[in-house]
Amino acid sequence: MGLLEKSIIEGGIVSDLFESAIAPKKPNYIAKIALVGVGLEEHFDWQSILKNYANAKTGLKNALPKERFELIASEAPIQSKEAIYTWLKEMQAQGIDGLIIYQASFIAGDLAATLARWLNQNKIPVLSWSHDEETGGRLSNNRLCGQNFLLNIFNSCGVKFSWLFESPDDDAFNGNILKFAKSVYVKASINQKSVGMVGGFRVPGFYDCELNELSLLNRFGIKVDRIDFDTIWQHGKKFTDDIIGQIKEQLLGHSLCKFNNVNDEQINKSIRLSLAMADYARLHDYLGIGLKNWPELFDTYGIAGDGAGALVQDLGIPVADESDMGALLTMILMHQISFGNAIPTLVDLSLINKDDNRVGFWHCGGAPTKLIHPETGFEVRNHSILENFDVESSMGMLLEFLHKQGQVTIAKYQYPEASKVLTWEGNIRPSEMAFRGSYAEVEPRKNSAGDILSTVLNNGLDHHWIIGRGYLQKDLTELNHWLDISNIEIEISKDHLYGHSN
Repeated sequence: MGLLEKSIIEGGIVSDLFESAIAPKKPNYIAKIALVGVGLEEHFDWQSILKNYANAKTGLKNALPKERFELIASEAPIQSKEAIYTWLKEMQAQGIDGLIIYQASFIAGDLAATLARWLNQNKIPVLSWSHDEETGGRLSNNRLCGQNFLLNIFNSCGVKFSWLFESPDDDAFNGNILKFAKSVYVKASINQKSVGMVGGFRVPGFYDCELNELSLLNRFGIKVDRIDFDTIWQHGKKFTDDIIGQIKEQLLGHSLCKFNNVNDEQINKSIRLSLAMADYARLHDYLGIGLKNWPELFDTYGIAGDGAGALVQDLGIPVADESDMGALLTMILMHQISFGNAIPTLVDLSLINKDDNRVGFWHCGGAPTKLIHPETGFEVRNHSILENFDVESSMGMLLEFLHKQGQVTIAKYQYPEASKVLTWEGNIRPSEMAFRGSYAEVEPRKNSAGDILSTVLNNGLDHHWIIGRGYLQKDLTELNHWLDISNIEIEISKDHLYGHSN
């Protein structure tokens, strides 16, 4: 594949044409993180405290990407309960999203208690940060003991926290700071935002695709807009036949397109639907879309909606098939915590190969084109499940392909309140297309395929899963801490592929 074709698929096969036709993307959210040093001049080496705090500010500033974060730091370490309360009120007025407390030295307990009270009244993520100090003479800072003292008071007051004991020069520093900062970012960037449920409700009988909307709002700050198909269909009339024709020509004419059996009318309708959803989502600043892709799209509009959802996802707008709100939530969290690099896609658990330690994932054909395996390409197809009933009456447009190889994270925040999640990491390995559709075989990174199956079936977990690019488990675990979400532990399969409920 040439460099031009590679660049096209990395951005989505027709994304350039979509971007020229729909509303522009809103600017990225900028999360405000406040840094405050705490210490005591009276009993400790104030000059070293000032020097270390200056280094801390520089190190933290270098660790936080400027395109996503704004750092607000106290000018010098704060020493008294009165001064810290005044500073905290200033930060509250500026709308900070997270707080990092640099332990410059040992501190007075009333300062720590003031911090604890404020944090109980202002629920934001907080990181306690300290590191080692010079030895061999007088105890010049007593930082570690000060951090221990601070967190003892936080714990006594019921304050949730994370902690770090590393200097800015340590190799792991930037990664650990960013792990905390990503949680700050995600919590703030999704708060009081909405998702669109296109089609209004979940598909028939898919009970594990529903989430309690008040729980969703209370835990994550996410609201749900329910949009009927006619509203979306009418919105799509703004797009000309010319732009739809250009998109169809570029899609079908791409060198990676190996086959097409969908008639022109269904392709045109699918492209119009995808343009309508993408534009509507951009105009309303939706975090993502839940798409009720059957039965109305089959019965009333004469198309299969999966391919339309695939093209929307190429634009960085998560789309969950079958109106699965837990899946959409998982996609949104992966998308936000990776700063858009996860390219999450919805799949079913479809195959276990215990001998080769592979888990096969499949869905109908709605994965973004960014995920196409470049060596095998893609096919534009009618719906294979509808073909099981009648080949002649089946309809499209679906995009069928083998997923490209790479590091991935599998997760799903569970029905009915997203209060627990199973997360594991693996690698997409070379495989044949076991089933027509969108397909990938994943080798677990730490566990066996049998362990994964035992955990899913013993616990009766949701039937949809999300594959996101990259190893995201540590970042998601930190986020779960701040969202009060429990992690489901992976169980060891004991009797080959046999188990029972927990």
